[in-house]
Amino acid sequence: MLFAGCDWSDQWLDVAVVDRSGAVVGETRIVYAETSDPVARYREFLAPLGRRWRATVTGIEDVNILFARSLAASGMDVVHVDPTRAARHRAAFGTPKTDRADARLIASMTRAGEGRPIVVNSPGAEALRVVTHAHRAAVNARVEALHVLRASLTRIWPAAVSAWPAGVGGLRSPQALAVLAAAPGPRAAARLDRTRLAALLIAGGRKRRVEDEAERLRMIFARPVMLLDPRVEEAEALRIGHLVAALHEAVRRADDLERELGQHYAAHPFHPLVAHIPGVGTVLGAYLLAEIGDRPLQRFGSGRSLAAYAGVAPVTWASGQTVRVAFRRASSTYLRSTLHTVAFSMTSHSPGARAYYQKRRDAGDAHATALRKLGRKVLLSLYHCMATGTPYEDALAFGYEPEPGGVPYLRRQKPLDEEQIARAREMLATPHTTVAATARAFGVSPQTIYRHVLHRSWKR
Repeated sequence: MLFAGCDWSDQWLDVAVVDRSGAVVGETRIVYAETSDPVARYREFLAPLGRRWRATVTGIEDVNILFARSLAASGMDVVHVDPTRAARHRAAFGTPKTDRADARLIASMTRAGEGRPIVVNSPGAEALRVVTHAHRAAVNARVEALHVLRASLTRIWPAAVSAWPAGVGGLRSPQALAVLAAAPGPRAAARLDRTRLAALLIAGGRKRRVEDEAERLRMIFARPVMLLDPRVEEAEALRIGHLVAALHEAVRRADDLERELGQHYAAHPFHPLVAHIPGVGTVLGAYLLAEIGDRPLQRFGSGRSLAAYAGVAPVTWASGQTVRVAFRRASSTYLRSTLHTVAFSMTSHSPGARAYYQKRRDAGDAHATALRKLGRKVLLSLYHCMATGTPYEDALAFGYEPEPGGVPYLRRQKPLDEEQIARAREMLATPHTTVAATARAFGVSPQTIYRHVLHRSWKR
């Protein structure tokens, strides 16, 4: 049996092959510019080295490059060699840092069994992972385009930033984009009459109370505002027009990818399990399954390993009398952020998740820590369902009695009762008593005091 080590770069691959005794039986360099199929070239190199060359185990430090993925797809064994461990071996043995020496070192580590076997997902699961990463990138691009547009409008036309509230989508709503595309500056917007605004709103998809909305916008745009020189404003309007077009394109790309995401998500074998989790919709469910895959038993082996991969398993550091427990940073950032969002969403849709979160908060955990522990509990329950084929039931996962009909229902409670509200008003009537101090006294946020005691919106 042969063991190969591959040191990759952006121009070539250095390969070293050793036998069971550790002797080097072959070395080569595969240059990308000299061959159109490096995998075929690699297999041609292995063929003369041994009778069972197809059973060669190939170790590589990055299994996400095209060569490693294509090699695994061809049926050959590929293992992942930890780059940090390889660097420690190199320092311990005094091995020089060259591509040839690195390939030999990786081959020796592969022979010693220090590589982690790669479990390849099915093509459908891998396609879902690719689409989810594309959707993440499209959402990030949409957020960036929105921030750039808002910053530019704040510089020359602040009234347009607050013209569309967040409840209707803000500046990225179709109505806002339609109006800003037609009038990217304050002078152009002031010239729009009610009829023209109504037509733009209809083009943006509005169907109800069009005339009222057109009149509201006309009154906003007709107010006196600070103006620049017409030539400067024309240049600024030109830039805003391009930013609006960029945001419109970013919104379209994100929406198109979300539709594709839904189709791949519905075709995943574990879709029925995740779809029953309260608070987890199409996007969050697809994000979860994209990182877990469709072979969790072969890939992770246990729920604890999956929790460690997701970054929700605690790490204990102890030395003498000092013991510290922290969250795991070496993990999948995609899965960790997804679990954080899933846990936050479940606190508003699952009675058991809300009770568990409140229990951790009462025990002294911070908000992020409580969500991380809640995410770990959800992930372990989901792994059990995947391993046994049992449908996910939120009542069993958190141990509560469901409402009649089997539908979980979260009863929303007011943060302050009538007696507490009266006491809070008495405290605020006392001189030199601040809203922040009152909020701390009742264990709530200042926003709660503004909203439920003073009946005012909270402004930062």
